[in-house]
Amino acid sequence: MAQSTIVSLPETDIHDNKDEIRFNNQLPPYNPLVNSPIPRNAPSKNTISFRNIQYKTGNKFINDLEQVLCVHPCKPRDKYKPKTILANIEGIFKPGMNAIMGPSGCGKSTLIDILANRKTPKSFSGYVLLDGQVIDDSFKYMSGYVVQEDILSGTLTIKENIMFSLNTRLRTKLPKQERENLVAKVIEDLGLTRRADDTLGTDLKRGVSGGERKRTCIGMELVLAPKVLFLDEPTTGLDATTAQIVMKILKRLSKSGRTIIFSIHQPRFSIFNLFDQVVLMCKGQIVYYDSPENVLPYFRKQGFARDPDDSPPDFLLDILLKANQDSPESTAKLGALVGYYKGTKVFQKIRNEINQQIRIASFNMANNKNKIAKKSIFKELYYISKRTVMNTYRNPLLFLSQIVVAVFVGLLIGLVFFNMAKTVDPGIQNRLGAIFMIVSSKILSTVTAIEPLVKERPLFIHEVVSGYYRVPTFFVAKLICDILPLRIIPSIIYSLIVYFMTGLQRTATKFFIFLLTIFLCSLFGSAICFFFSALIPMFAVALVIVVLIFVVMMIFSGFIVDLGSLYSWIGWLKWLSAFRYASNLLTINEFRDITFCLANMTSICPTNGTDILKSKQIDYGSDWDQWKDVLALGAMAVAFFVFAFIQLIRMKKTK
Repeated sequence: MAQSTIVSLPETDIHDNKDEIRFNNQLPPYNPLVNSPIPRNAPSKNTISFRNIQYKTGNKFINDLEQVLCVHPCKPRDKYKPKTILANIEGIFKPGMNAIMGPSGCGKSTLIDILANRKTPKSFSGYVLLDGQVIDDSFKYMSGYVVQEDILSGTLTIKENIMFSLNTRLRTKLPKQERENLVAKVIEDLGLTRRADDTLGTDLKRGVSGGERKRTCIGMELVLAPKVLFLDEPTTGLDATTAQIVMKILKRLSKSGRTIIFSIHQPRFSIFNLFDQVVLMCKGQIVYYDSPENVLPYFRKQGFARDPDDSPPDFLLDILLKANQDSPESTAKLGALVGYYKGTKVFQKIRNEINQQIRIASFNMANNKNKIAKKSIFKELYYISKRTVMNTYRNPLLFLSQIVVAVFVGLLIGLVFFNMAKTVDPGIQNRLGAIFMIVSSKILSTVTAIEPLVKERPLFIHEVVSGYYRVPTFFVAKLICDILPLRIIPSIIYSLIVYFMTGLQRTATKFFIFLLTIFLCSLFGSAICFFFSALIPMFAVALVIVVLIFVVMMIFSGFIVDLGSLYSWIGWLKWLSAFRYASNLLTINEFRDITFCLANMTSICPTNGTDILKSKQIDYGSDWDQWKDVLALGAMAVAFFVFAFIQLIRMKKTK
């Protein structure tokens, strides 16, 4: 999340009648002798203005490196070549319905992200103002953002989702009854009263319709009474009738003085008529910025004739598509459209209004500083934990699957190695095989955690960027209410079944160490799954990488190959094997105080368990030899949880 929207600005001259203001990487300083603290024609409230917005993509470092390494000049590859998404555009949005239209890839969504303060300052240049105030991190508490995809908690009801948004984002104390009334009013305004107590639905359970999900997303933003509401493609995925209903609701909301800014690709004509202002974009540049009533005469003056069978939105999109091609003719057409727009009185009027906002911004920066009230971290933790518990209760499949896997695998291992005899043959081999299977099956079973974590990734990004909660709060709640319960209970069930069916040494101390080892195995597996789920957004890729890591660790566990026979250049990998630490723990636990006799000759016991430990090069002389494996296994789990936490912070910053 951006901390401030002021970034490196190119030096620009801006003329407003007699006054000249020059920018050089900052807003002009406020001068009470030159700038009036209260401009004559003060702009309306909830006004968003922006200037010199430029946004580029591409990896300049890789492109420059290719040029250095090439003997002859190289042509930069397109995927690394910098591409301009927004090209020094400026504008102003006032209360009402403000639509940003254009073909795919023209920069609509990028512009909305920048205006909503959802791009990092390093990624673009330019600045954004709200009522003459430079927007900063506090802007997310004065604005709402409805993303294109309906990112919601499917196990919660419409009312619960909106209430969660209010409870986690509200920065002032409000009695419970007033919060209930506020949520009920928003639900009524959105026409959702009849479905308020229905769950939104998951992959396994059908819920409300697409239009009702979209209205719920809008309600989660409206409940905080934002000054400005941003929507990215609000009609995507909706049928014509449902899209019309959603846009009419937004139109009604805009009449209360709220500024609504949204991107839309190709609206039907009835929706187009609801707009108060239309911005047409092509290749990151603005070609029209006025009311929808003036758009047809505007393009008619430039020689564009509309076919009577075409609706105005289709006609406009056809013009933009012809200028959006990668050809000299299209580039010339785009240049003509942009040049014509910058020569209009509307453009000059917009520029003058922006200059007026800039004067206010200079005054505000000299006299005011925004203060953001801090939310209670305990309140955040309470509401996130409450939702996590509700999700588990209403969608118990993941928890039950963990129990089923623990019981099934535990019974399978217990039956295969049932009541192992304390004989040289096959007692020793069976015990070693049982230990290897116990550790391997427990760690490998944790891969079931990857899919739900990957699915939750978009919800986390959206909510943390929108100010629902902080990353540490989410992380702690995830550990306390999700990861730990899903590992503790199945581990206890698994340990009880396996330990007593296989006939391992039945002492309280040894069972406690066995249970601790199984829990640490499960915790380590969950930690590594958590990290790669946060790192990689695709389930299949994350799964393959995690399984590959587990296989490598399994090879270096000491049960498949003699670690002492390995070359030094590869043998060091044994120190990174969680399987080795866990297997050593259970091997010491079982073999340190046991003797093995010959079959049917219990009086002749030629082999001690310590002989097996020596042959496998496992240190066992003191209690520290066992507890150092506990610490190593625990340290690996903690390390991957720390890596996961760092990645969660990176996910927030890179949004």
